[in-house]
Amino acid sequence: MTATAHVVRSATNEIATELTARTLLQLAEREIGAIHVRGYYPVEIAEQVAQKAINHQALGHYHKQYTSSVGRVYMPHIDTKWDAELTKQYHDSALPAIEDVRSMFHPYLSPIDRVRLELQELWPAGANLLRLRERACFVGAFRVFQPSTSKFYPHNDAIDQETDAPEIAGVLNQLVANVYLQVPKKGGDLHLWLREPTPEETATILDVEGLQPDSVEPPVHVIHPEAGDLIIFSPRMLHAVTSGEDEHRVGAAAFIATKGPREPLVYWS
Repeated sequence: MTATAHVVRSATNEIATELTARTLLQLAEREIGAIHVRGYYPVEIAEQVAQKAINHQALGHYHKQYTSSVGRVYMPHIDTKWDAELTKQYHDSALPAIEDVRSMFHPYLSPIDRVRLELQELWPAGANLLRLRERACFVGAFRVFQPSTSKFYPHNDAIDQETDAPEIAGVLNQLVANVYLQVPKKGGDLHLWLREPTPEETATILDVEGLQPDSVEPPVHVIHPEAGDLIIFSPRMLHAVTSGEDEHRVGAAAFIATKGPREPLVYWS
């Protein structure tokens, strides 16, 4: 049976087509549902790096039941699992991992570096790399979806569910920027619900990192991105990715936290 929608801090369903100071502020305030910039990054470069990500020696998988089918290059913060040794490993490898990802695009600017620069320029108080307990975070993770088998179930992401570091105090909203490097012709769609999960749904997501699709209402938006596209939305609200049929779906991602326009944005993976 489909659950009754529990709307908490919902967004309007408008999708902006440009990344500007105005649309970024609107998205942070949930006055719009997403930003989708088509052709943000050159496809020929994106597709070359997608193959490097698929074959990267650091390609691993997320650790929870409903995300374990999805590959990622370098450990994202969510996989530190509140474990002190994994947290140390994450921070120790953060800057070398950033440099390695950057080198994969050389001699071109990486899409996540472009996002970082534009956030710094567009946000009223600028933007910086997130540091937790004064330790640098990684940013720029690749997500690799295998054909037919990999998908994200409906879920949400929130940094305050991953750490109690003092630097996250005052976070009002969390965004995620995805730049798509390779997308299958069929499938690999992004689903957006534009609402936060209920307390009961949150408990399930924290346990297995996803909800059964038939337990929630249909999404507000179903977006099929193209290689080179940029999509930014709030991952604190429910979202999902369907499996693709004919080739890998590869993207580069960065989370972004906002404490309001008078405080710098911070980003990490």
